[in-house]
Amino acid sequence: MPKQDKTAVLAAVFIFFAGISATGLLIPRHHGWMLLFAYFSAFFAYFWLCKSEIKLHHLLAIGLAARLILFLGLPSLSDDLYRFIWDGTLLREGFSPYARLPAEYLTQGIQGVDQQLYDQLNSQPYYSVYPPLNQLFFWISASIGTSWLAQANVLRVVLLMADLGSVYFLYRLLQLHQKDLSVIGWFFLNPLLILEATGNIHFEGLVVFFLLLGLYAFEKNRMISSGIGLGLAAATKLLPLIFLPAIVIRKWFRDGATVGIVAGLVVSIGLIPFINSAILSGMQSSLGLYFQKFEFNASVYFLLREVGFWLKGYNIIGILGPALSGITILGIVGLALRGQRRKWPVHKTMLFSLSLYLLLATTVHPWYILPLIALGLLSGFYYPITWALMIFVTYFGYQEAGFELSAIWVVLEYGVVLSTFAIELIRSHEKSA
Repeated sequence: MPKQDKTAVLAAVFIFFAGISATGLLIPRHHGWMLLFAYFSAFFAYFWLCKSEIKLHHLLAIGLAARLILFLGLPSLSDDLYRFIWDGTLLREGFSPYARLPAEYLTQGIQGVDQQLYDQLNSQPYYSVYPPLNQLFFWISASIGTSWLAQANVLRVVLLMADLGSVYFLYRLLQLHQKDLSVIGWFFLNPLLILEATGNIHFEGLVVFFLLLGLYAFEKNRMISSGIGLGLAAATKLLPLIFLPAIVIRKWFRDGATVGIVAGLVVSIGLIPFINSAILSGMQSSLGLYFQKFEFNASVYFLLREVGFWLKGYNIIGILGPALSGITILGIVGLALRGQRRKWPVHKTMLFSLSLYLLLATTVHPWYILPLIALGLLSGFYYPITWALMIFVTYFGYQEAGFELSAIWVVLEYGVVLSTFAIELIRSHEKSA
């Protein structure tokens, strides 16, 4: 490599590390313009590095180093960690995070469950919304860690190992489909993946690992292993259950049903330790809140909500949330049937299914699109990379007084993403014609 090229690479690596460090550790999330500058700088360096002729193992080393930098401090972009610590501490002390609201535990003198931690919670009025497998890791971190940072880093180790496992199964899947292995660099070096998984400790990183494991097993006709992978993904976040139609219909119910049954058993086994009437009531309340109260960075829903305000004079999320969920289910089944008829690879059907879900969802946090990045790269679509860049504008909504995101940013985000998707879809049709 010529000297000037080495200098450019070193400069890009420095910008990448600086952008990741500043975004993940240094800049408060209510400093929107500073965050956007740091993140876009890291993304520019990421794009340049992945487009250059740098060897894959060097890109992996850069991605690993960026993740390790984030172990130096607590997340600056998300306060979800404190609910993880809260739930894990309750489990360590023999209490269920699903049975009662946080305020009810605060007065019971439970070790580690104190006012200082309670004040950090962003979900004080709600039961825990985190599935049982997550709770296992919260319990482990609370049992090992002696400080908030130590507990955070225990969870980061889990998510770092998940990212490395995702690289392995992505490599195997790319080999299986005879695709360019450089895609791995685009995945592992992605700033959103680094910041939202290892940095902010969101378990979509673990979901990606289990999904790729299950997908690889499915492609190798190992249906029980595939079901275990999909079940573990659903035990981490319930969202992967939307992929069951693609799996079941692809194998015309016999082998596909095996995957679904095994996945269901895995999720059910995970629920066994938590089954009693009080806990089930709390979990049901949590799910109800998600569909009927939470809203963030939506596209179609926000448009329909404005129509609802105009017609009814109030927020109709209680109607729209379940209605859009029903439409999503029908659309996903339709995509599964279309994918079977068109002989799409199953990961392509999964990509479009997840895209439909996110476009109709009432809540789309940045970390929700991490599985989309992996599925997109595997399917040869790069609009999830565009979304990984544009979705960061949602951090403009965080202010010291609360959260309020201008509709301009949402329109800009979805306008760019949908335009990119349309262009890629047209090119894909032209190639197959």
